[in-house]
Amino acid sequence: MSVDWREFSELARDLGEVPEKSGKNIRKAVEVSARKVKDHWRDEAKGMIHAPAFPFSVSYDLNGFYGFGVSVLSAEIGPDKGSRQGALGNLIEFGSRNNAPQGIGQAALHANEADFEHGLALAVDDALKESNL
Repeated sequence: MSVDWREFSELARDLGEVPEKSGKNIRKAVEVSARKVKDHWRDEAKGMIHAPAFPFSVSYDLNGFYGFGVSVLSAEIGPDKGSRQGALGNLIEFGSRNNAPQGIGQAALHANEADFEHGLALAVDDALKESNL
């Protein structure tokens, strides 16, 4: 029995390129999903008589770290406490002794979960295609 390791070596080399090639598309998937969650959250928060400016405080930030051979990417989505009525975010989302929780942010996140997973799968598929796998 003989084994041709050449094809295995080529596959290993090609797989090594996948993370590098998928990075830009993964970043796009994270950003698009963050924007969709933000928009959903804003839309659902509109019409609050006691907090009419609150929806406009909801924003997102992308955070990334690249170093030591790893990449970390995250999105922080929610009310900006420095914006008008943004400091009401915790009370609106989680409630208090006097206010029922709204859970608008959690619902927005859940509503966009499948789309985010689909975006990540597309990013990896595109990277595999670019690597000719």
